[in-house]
Parts: sequence; C-alpha cells; structure tokens
Amino acid sequence: MKSPRRTCRPLFLLPALAAILASSSVSAAFIMTDSGTVFTPSFRGESSTTYFGWSAGTWDGNADSTPPEPTIPDIVNGTPSINPGALAGTSFLTQSGTNDVVSSTNNIYSSVAGINAAGLQLHIPTAGVVGSSGYTTIIIQGLGLNGAGFGGTSGLDAFGFGAINGILPEYVLGTNADVEGQWWAKWEIPGNAASYTVDIVGVSNSAALGVLSVTELHVDTLFSNSGYAPDFAVVPEPSALLLSAFAGLGLIARRRR
Repeated sequence: MKSPRRTCRPLFLLPALAAILASSSVSAAFIMTDSGTVFTPSFRGESSTTYFGWSAGTWDGNADSTPPEPTIPDIVNGTPSINPGALAGTSFLTQSGTNDVVSSTNNIYSSVAGINAAGLQLHIPTAGVVGSSGYTTIIIQGLGLNGAGFGGTSGLDAFGFGAINGILPEYVLGTNADVEGQWWAKWEIPGNAASYTVDIVGVSNSAALGVLSVTELHVDTLFSNSGYAPDFAVVPEPSALLLSAFAGLGLIARRRR
C-alpha cells in the first residue's frame, strides 16, 4: 500500500503574502503550532456535511475496557464517541486483525508494525448527492504523543491513510502547541459516494522509536456543487522566510478554485 503523501506547508511571513493570508480566500489556514487541539474545519455543522470521531479514552468498548487488560486481543470500538449529527451505524471503524492495539486507558497504543497488521479501516458516511457531479472533501485529524514521550526525540509516529478512489491525501504531520503529535489528512474527490472506506496505516519516524500512541481522531466531510473546502494546515519552517513572496503567491493561487 502506498503511504500518504507527506506535505509540510511552509508559513510565509513576508508582507505581500501576509495581506493575502488575511483575505477570505485563505481564511481556513490552520497553523499547527498555534493550537493544542484538532482544528474545526470552516464547514463543520453546515448542510451537506458529516462529522464524527473518537475522543481520548473511548477507543475500546469491549471486554477489556477497564484495567487490567485480559489476554484477548482488542476489537476496536467502531461506534464513535463524537457523533453530534447522530449518524446511523456502529461500524465506522473496523479491525480485521487480532492483535491488541488498545491500551488499558482505552487509547490506541501500538508499534507502527502492529497498526499495519491490525487491518484498521475507517468507513466514512457523507451527506452529498451521490453521482459523478460535485465535489467531496474529506478531512481526518488526530492527536497523540510524540517520540519524546517514549524516551526518543521529537520525531513522530502517527496514523497515516491510504488512497480513496485512487486519490492520496494531502498529509501534514507536526508537533502542536502542547508538544503533542498532530496530523491532518485531506482528500479532494470528484463526485460523491454515500460512503467511503480508507485504510489506516502506521507512519514511522526512526527518531520516534516506532511507538504509536493515538488519543483522538476526528473525521469531517463536505459535499459541494461549487468546489472543495478551502481549509488547509501548515507547519511553520524558519527556512521559509528566505523564500520570495512570488513563491508564496503561487502556493496560494493553487489553493483557489
């Protein structure tokens, strides 16, 4: 399986681009180092959207939900703890493997290899008009401990995601204001299906010791007849200050629809 396309969007602070960042066309830019929580997409709660996910301590609704953990493997709880729109169903997250990937605190805790062996899949309902017309945006975000939490460096291990209808996500991975690992994955898919399925994979960074801990995961979708959601995430880079304003203008222009 192809790994998600890693993107590290530079943050340009030159005056010419600063004015553009203030405009409505790029008002949905999220700076990962400015927050200690997942972001709220600009479209959440509007018509033709869905939203669900798991908060800390809600990943396992089965026999080993309280410590100490028994020897049986986990089947990850497929019923989301975050579901304000009362989306129907109990299998939003499925696990085909039998290995234990949930800790006694009911969060994901595994090696990267363990995640890849677990056969985890997200099943994502939408609220669009099914067919080849229109535009579907899917955004998946999450939080977890970074490598320093396990005696490593600030390198990160995280959830990654496969392709949806052959389309790989734009993927941003960084450390947030609370020194947690945080990631953002966004798909732009032509047309609409009632539901999409995506594989969850482990993204490894050798400095992070190959240990993956996930506390939160949030999924948002939008269907629109006019274009994709403008939201995107960035991780600031000091080296970006050396780039020209024209490079920044080109980057923003590519985001416009």
